[in-house]
Amino acid sequence: MPRIVGALGGFSMLTWLVTAYMLTSTATIPIYGKLADLIGRKRTFIIGAIIFVVGSALCGMAGSMFQLIMFRALQGLGAGAILPVVQTILGDIFSPAERARFQGLFSSVFGLSAMMGPLLGGIIVDYFTWRWLFYINLPLGIVSIYTIQRNLHEKIERRQAQVDYLGAILLTVAISALLLALLTGGVHYPWGSPVIIGMLVASVVLFIWFIGHEQRHPDPMMPLHIFRVPTIGVANLVTFVVGGVMFGTSVYLPIWAQGVQGYSATRSGLSLLWLSIGWPLASAFGGRFIIKVGTRPAAMLGLALNAVASAGLVYLSHNFAEIPQIGFAVVTFVIGAGMGFNTLAFILSVQSATTWEYRGVATASLQFVRTLGGMVWVAVMGAALNLTLLSRLRSISELGVSTVAEAGQLANNLLDPRMRAAIGENLVGLAQGALADGLRVVHWVVLLAAVLSLALTFLLPNQDFRGEGAPQEAEAGEGGPPPGEAQPEKA
Repeated sequence: MPRIVGALGGFSMLTWLVTAYMLTSTATIPIYGKLADLIGRKRTFIIGAIIFVVGSALCGMAGSMFQLIMFRALQGLGAGAILPVVQTILGDIFSPAERARFQGLFSSVFGLSAMMGPLLGGIIVDYFTWRWLFYINLPLGIVSIYTIQRNLHEKIERRQAQVDYLGAILLTVAISALLLALLTGGVHYPWGSPVIIGMLVASVVLFIWFIGHEQRHPDPMMPLHIFRVPTIGVANLVTFVVGGVMFGTSVYLPIWAQGVQGYSATRSGLSLLWLSIGWPLASAFGGRFIIKVGTRPAAMLGLALNAVASAGLVYLSHNFAEIPQIGFAVVTFVIGAGMGFNTLAFILSVQSATTWEYRGVATASLQFVRTLGGMVWVAVMGAALNLTLLSRLRSISELGVSTVAEAGQLANNLLDPRMRAAIGENLVGLAQGALADGLRVVHWVVLLAAVLSLALTFLLPNQDFRGEGAPQEAEAGEGGPPPGEAQPEKA
């Protein structure tokens, strides 16, 4: 990002590079899930991938920060299709026992990519140009589109569908208003400002309108009845809560590393590296584990690991002025392993609890609620951090902090080595201590999310895959599951 700002300017708009992409990619996930159930996985994936590739090409050609943000939003519109549709395809073409193995393999590849991406990005920026951060998606995207087009064969049963345009619009606008409030609240606008309150009220009103509309529509964009299936409903509820563990760790642990312990941005980023190592290892092992014991024990194992690691983070932050590097590594590795187990277990649970015609929207719902839940929890954590930080800083008269905005600015200064030095050697330690106290409260909230998600998992019905046969290809459009697949629960 510093290289992009150096080339294009627009430092004040920098955060929108992330915000625009996250907003469009998250808001479109449920729509692509429904589209995959209506026109098939292949067409939906290709539509999303083409939009993503075109958006990537335009990002590489951007001549201003405004253009880049707009093209990032377009890129996100395509990205919303890719992950949920790929997971749905894996659910279609394998029997439950083989599905566990291949979904685990897929999650492992995803985890390894999360490690390789930032490293490759650094090389590209150092030795080429930032534009190749986007151009590199073109050959990879084209190969992906060609491979899916040539090798994925679906038999889709044509049916008369009344496209729920109003439902799609209501859901998109409601989600966008909520995400904008969560992304800008406490950053660009105070939480109590008319702008944030207005967006939250609009989101609630639109969600209520959407639910009423979906219950009346003959072919709803989001078939709400699938969430009355215990497996799907509980899996989504737990995923919403566990999003707080993943996002809370990813967002606030680097802030501790930089702001409290004075790490560089690169070193603080490396503090999360072990999360991306634990995730693929657990996913690779998790598929075989689920085949032996079922989905609920695997989910509970993963969530128990999250709880243990979160408790460890609370202990370390309360008992060490500076968390040892090995402490960061152990906590993030165990949380990554926990996410690898529980994410895989929930995907397999949901896919085995429904048939082809609802598998797309059911699979997409998990990714959507995890992101949405993570952002809601991060907003709660941010509010707790700001209140604690302000209280502590007010007691340090030398710093002259009296408002939330001033407290936030001081926290930002602690993250920048040059601004931190300007605070003064005598006051930096006091300011870092105040930030540490605020982050300790955040760690307790992360632990709360971990324990709550573990408790809720006791409600999850177990999907047992022992005795399942060899992989079978799903016949798209058939009324029931593919041969060898467990019968779906009835809504």
